Amino acid sequence: MKINFRLKAFAVAAIATLSGPALAAMDGAMSGNGELLLNMRYYGGSSATSGDDDISGLFDLGFKMNDMVAANGQAGFSKSWDLTSGAYGASWNQLMNFVGPANAHLIRFNVIALDTTDLNDAGGPRYLTTANVDTYPKLGNTNLKGFVNMDKYIEANNSRGTHATDDNGASVAMPTDPSNTFFGAINGFGQGDTWLQKTTADTTQPLGTEQNFWFLTTSSTSALAQATKTPFGVDLNHDGNIGEGEFSKFKLTENGVLTFTNPSVSPIPEADTWAMLLAGLSMLGMIVRRRAGV
Repeated sequence: MKINFRLKAFAVAAIATLSGPALAAMDGAMSGNGELLLNMRYYGGSSATSGDDDISGLFDLGFKMNDMVAANGQAGFSKSWDLTSGAYGASWNQLMNFVGPANAHLIRFNVIALDTTDLNDAGGPRYLTTANVDTYPKLGNTNLKGFVNMDKYIEANNSRGTHATDDNGASVAMPTDPSNTFFGAINGFGQGDTWLQKTTADTTQPLGTEQNFWFLTTSSTSALAQATKTPFGVDLNHDGNIGEGEFSKFKLTENGVLTFTNPSVSPIPEADTWAMLLAGLSMLGMIVRRRAGV
C-alpha cells in the first residue's frame, strides 16, 4: 500500500501535534478536527437494532484527528487509555456487567474520527477508522461522503453519560434509548460497524484483536472515483509501502486497556557490538581455513 497522504491543512496538523484538553462534549464531523472515539458493541440477540439484549459504549479518547495524523509514521510512538477508571469507569463497568464474563469475547470494538467541513472538495472529508485489512476494499468517493451521517451518533450522545460534564467522557446505550444513541441503529437502522453500510469493511473486531488503522479521504470531486485509502504505519524497509510488520495497531483488552502502537525501528548495534561480531567472524574464518588445509 503506497504511502500517499492527501491531507487538508497537513501543515497545521503537524504543528498542532498535541492540542490542549478538549471542552466537555465530543467534537464531531463539523468541527474540522474530530475527536478520536472508541466504540464498543455487543449484539446479544437476533437483531442488532431492537430489543433489550444489545448494548454499545462510546468513549471520547481526548485525542484529535490532526494529532493522530501527525503521529503517523513516527516509529515507536504509542499511546494507551485505561477505560476502567475516571470518567470512563462507570460506562465500562455497566457494559461489561451487562454482557458478563462468559460473553465478553463477543464484544467488538472500533476507533474512528470524523471531519467533513469541506465535504465537496477533493481531500475535504477526512475519516479515521480501524479496519483489520492489509488492503482496504473498494470505496468510492460518494460512499465515503456518506460516512458523515455517523455524526448524528456523536451529537445524540453528547448529552449522555459523562460526555457533557467531563473533558473526555463515556456513555452506553441500548436499542430502546433515544434515536441515534445506539451504535447498531444510527440514521434509522444503519450499523456503525460498516459506517452505515457505506463500506464493505467491517471496522469492528473482537476484544484482543490488533486492528490496522486507516486514513480515508476523497481523491477528487468525481463521484465515480475511488477514495484515497492510506494505512497508518512505519515504512521500516523504505520501499514506499506499508506491508507486513509495518502497520500501526489498535488493541482493546478485556481488562479495559486500549493501546495504539506504531512499529519500532530495530536498534542499530553499538560500536563495541560490531567489533565483537567482526572478531567472531574473523575467528570463524580462520577455523574454516585450517580445516580446509588452506
